[in-house]
Amino acid sequence: MKTNILAILIGAMAPLSAQATTVAIIDSGFDYEHEALQGKVWTNPAEVADDTLDNDGNGKIDDVHGWNFADNDGLIIDYKLQDSYVPDIEKFLELQLAATEGSATEGEKIWLKERLGDGEFIKRLQTFGGYAHGTHVAGIVARDNPGAQLIAAKLISTKTFFEKLKRKVHASLAEGKDVGFIQEFVIKAGMYGLAIQQAKTFATIAEYLHANGVTVANGSFGTGMEQIRGLVGPILMAVTKGQPSPELVDEYAAFFVNRIIAEQAKIFAKYPDILFVFAAGNDSSDNDALPAAPAGVRLDNVITVGATIGNSAIAPFSNFGASRVDLFAPGVGTRSSVPHQNMYLPLSGTSMAAPEVTRVAALIKDKNPNLAAKDLRDILMGTIDRKDFLKGRSYTEGVVNDERAVAAAAGSLTTDIRSAIKSAKRAVADKNPVGKYDAKNGDFSYVTPF
Repeated sequence: MKTNILAILIGAMAPLSAQATTVAIIDSGFDYEHEALQGKVWTNPAEVADDTLDNDGNGKIDDVHGWNFADNDGLIIDYKLQDSYVPDIEKFLELQLAATEGSATEGEKIWLKERLGDGEFIKRLQTFGGYAHGTHVAGIVARDNPGAQLIAAKLISTKTFFEKLKRKVHASLAEGKDVGFIQEFVIKAGMYGLAIQQAKTFATIAEYLHANGVTVANGSFGTGMEQIRGLVGPILMAVTKGQPSPELVDEYAAFFVNRIIAEQAKIFAKYPDILFVFAAGNDSSDNDALPAAPAGVRLDNVITVGATIGNSAIAPFSNFGASRVDLFAPGVGTRSSVPHQNMYLPLSGTSMAAPEVTRVAALIKDKNPNLAAKDLRDILMGTIDRKDFLKGRSYTEGVVNDERAVAAAAGSLTTDIRSAIKSAKRAVADKNPVGKYDAKNGDFSYVTPF
């Protein structure tokens, strides 16, 4: 047995495979010029940059580093949104991190509270956060991951659709249509149509990723009950001529989210060779009781990730779920790249936890390119550090352990997956506490998760 353990450890420390893993960042696009991503950005070998021609004949002009599915062009980042940045954003995020570590002064906390009450600042923060989101996620995946090749897939917003649906409801009311008809054949039918429309978008994205050799895809986005409640509430209010009951709002919100999950599952099932890694959501809610999409999809090639404070406690904002969240990863105060003169900022959210797992999945795939998506998932879930504070909060009740996962991948070169996982668990210890966060005394009330 000692010989087997030694072989695993030697394999885990060996150079990465020459076959680099192509990882998709399904997000807001990323800054491919950032220093943190240099040498790690996928480049389409059959496309000539900026010649306005579809050189590879795939219907996408100048898809050099990926594709913008929101606007149907090759612009994977819009640098005009850089104007949303102001220096107070950096100060705000740094002081958030200081507060969680217990080192912020009372004066600094007062400043944080004032910024949280400043509508204009929050708007700028949200705009910049959305713009920088994909770059931050990409930087996490790229960290200590020399073999990664990142391809961008930029997404479409759900909010725009609900604005159109609201106008459609008002038009139906103006025409004198029956309330029951509007509820069933305008609102629900519209939601059903959007679910199918979004599924078609994901089908297009998944097909594109598959065609370009992607084997791991990160999705730090989602549609949850809390978000949809806020969008569907005003629509129902127009129909009911008053404040709709919470039960009615939840009925329609759950209908929509569950419909999205069902439609997305059909798409992801068609690409069993891609491991899709999704963020669990930032509503502090139980995904088993209140569904979230695509985090609620249950397939062998889908894994859902919640966020922890280092590896010492669950993040207060993180969604959880004994059956619908698979594992956790650090997601508080994660410092990574943002598109501002090679800047790095600390952001928090399950959006930061998911790419931690995606990064490890890519390392596993690099170690053994023959592993299928299901194998990657089994290794990730089988090599976690089990934590008491996650009891009943996820399927594995554990936090990702990158060193153990890579050791298991190395072992899988010479034995079956289950045996490789068992050997890696014996060979690699649980990780020591990560970060300076004070889970008991740190102040997390100022954290704005992304």
